[in-house]
Amino acid sequence: MMFRSVHSPHLVTTSTLVQEAAVSCGVSLFRKITKLISSLFILLGALFSFEAWAQVWIGADRLRLATYKWAPYQTHQNQNMNGFALNRVQCALGQMGQPYQLTMTQWSDAQLHVHSGQQHGFFVSPKTKEHDSYATLSAPITQGKLRWYVGPGVEPKLDDLSKLNLKFSAEFGSSTWFWLKSNGYHVVKQPRDAEVLLTLLKQREIDVALEDELVFYTEISQASLPSNYFYSRVFETKLMGVYLSNCFLDKYSDFLTVFNTALAKCEG
Repeated sequence: MMFRSVHSPHLVTTSTLVQEAAVSCGVSLFRKITKLISSLFILLGALFSFEAWAQVWIGADRLRLATYKWAPYQTHQNQNMNGFALNRVQCALGQMGQPYQLTMTQWSDAQLHVHSGQQHGFFVSPKTKEHDSYATLSAPITQGKLRWYVGPGVEPKLDDLSKLNLKFSAEFGSSTWFWLKSNGYHVVKQPRDAEVLLTLLKQREIDVALEDELVFYTEISQASLPSNYFYSRVFETKLMGVYLSNCFLDKYSDFLTVFNTALAKCEG
């Protein structure tokens, strides 16, 4: 008896199709994964490119800022810069990832170097018309309170007559000193800082000083004088920030907005 092998074309064809379909699905899945990985690399590349672009257009390679010794806002001791205003500026620049260079100099030089383009900005300063002519003030870093300080034995009466009869002064080169001068006060001496201003007032070489409350309180404490040694009264309160050169902001138009946003995250 002979057995004939029965060959079923239908079964063979179905098996072949299943195998081909499996191979096709595997190739299709592989292609999809490959495309997905490629898309991820493209996306990452775009993000890095944007980050590099943002760095170029938001700020300079190295932001140059000038400041001056004005404790407790900013000071310089043992080769280290410190102070709560300076710390807020550093915090904001750190938030931005902005490289920077700080130069501590005389207040008059800080302003001059920004005006001449040697520095990009200076701090800490209230808003003034003079500074507005070549720079733009940032969001506030802090609030300063100006006070009149009257020397011992001087009648604490400040009116139009005393403007002419008494001897007034402030830190030379400051907006306060120039304000006194331009508003008809009898301004004498050119004290380079608050320490000298305090000495002049204590020794009665001047009768009245106009100075920031925190700054003068710091000098009074360092001189071991009682806090009420001088009669004082508030003149005005001003917001203070960083002045950035208009030339710098023309080149990096988004910088001030980003800096102000970063400052808000660095509340003292």
